[in-house]
Amino acid sequence: MNTNDIARARSAIPVLSQTLYLNTGTSGLPSQPVVEKLLELTRYSELGGLPAYGEVSQQANQARSRLAKFLGADDDELAFTWNASHSLNSAMWLRWDTMRPATDKPVDVLISDHEYPTTDMIFDYLQQIGKIRLIRYKLSPIADEVIESLNANVTAESKVLVASHVCCNTGLRSDVKAISAWCRERGIISYVDGAQAVGQFNIDLHDVGCDIYISNGHKWLYGPNGVGLLYVRKDFIEKLDPPMVGAGTITWEHPIKWTPGAGRFELQATRPVQVFAAMNAVMDWYESFGPGGIEARMRELTAWFKRRVLEMPDRFTLICPLPWEHSSAMASIQFPGKTINEIGEFVGRMFNEKKAILRPVGEPFNAIRMSMAYYNIEDEYERFFELCEKEFK
Repeated sequence: MNTNDIARARSAIPVLSQTLYLNTGTSGLPSQPVVEKLLELTRYSELGGLPAYGEVSQQANQARSRLAKFLGADDDELAFTWNASHSLNSAMWLRWDTMRPATDKPVDVLISDHEYPTTDMIFDYLQQIGKIRLIRYKLSPIADEVIESLNANVTAESKVLVASHVCCNTGLRSDVKAISAWCRERGIISYVDGAQAVGQFNIDLHDVGCDIYISNGHKWLYGPNGVGLLYVRKDFIEKLDPPMVGAGTITWEHPIKWTPGAGRFELQATRPVQVFAAMNAVMDWYESFGPGGIEARMRELTAWFKRRVLEMPDRFTLICPLPWEHSSAMASIQFPGKTINEIGEFVGRMFNEKKAILRPVGEPFNAIRMSMAYYNIEDEYERFFELCEKEFK
């Protein structure tokens, strides 16, 4: 992206002139063309009755196909859901009982020591009801270190592994291809959370080789709320039981059969198809900056931000890998001597007084997570540094 591209991006997102928006990791900002297309599709599908609804549904199918190609997947391996958490719940409706050992012990699930809170809650609940036993392994950007931790923790009852492609707390990028290969050698199901990865850098899911991959459209793809993505590897689909029966998930015959492919996870009964169809506009906008354009801008901005933080060691501690290949467009920084309560109060006050949208990270990090989106500029981070200097002298 050149200077004109960045100016075009910022002019299409008016809220940037009103706020200091540094939290794309929670929710990205859609451009005006995307929002206008969503409104157009909403009016058309709601006012045009069933024929219009059908037409927009076809556009949603087209958007799904585009996203599948974008992710290096086949059309029948990708399903739309409502968000990443919905995707996770759908995918984790595993046949737990059939995986139990003869002793009827819970299934062992390997899960990293830094997962998204909802992910932790879902697996904590499965453990609470006796379906699984959680075993934590150490997250690291170095594949050999992760494999070493996995080898030290794997058991004969280990049936599922949970990994984040990009850690939501620090922006660390995992080598999910190496992790998936380790799982495949041992017959362990590999589940990868890509909520913070899709849109940040190129992803080829066939090359990654995982069994399940989830993400969303509202973070680094900068789409509308209400779009989740669920990828299930073609050879693995039959091993999952969808959690819902209805239009789209089943074939209309007796006895009832699941829809072939990942479509069995996409409940299509009377849903807001315009939100999914608007992902065509999302892809149009994303691609308008050229192949790799958005990633290149985020990589450049992230490198600049890390250099600036390292220039101020008395004020900040950077807690994320430096190389882009091991990180992402997120980086967390600590404030020496400051507690999470002090940091949280600062973030809340900056929101109320300065319209600065930041994201605190709790224990054990006690930090603020920064996002370097393609529409951000260096001056915004300099403003953030100034706010911190006034607060944390």
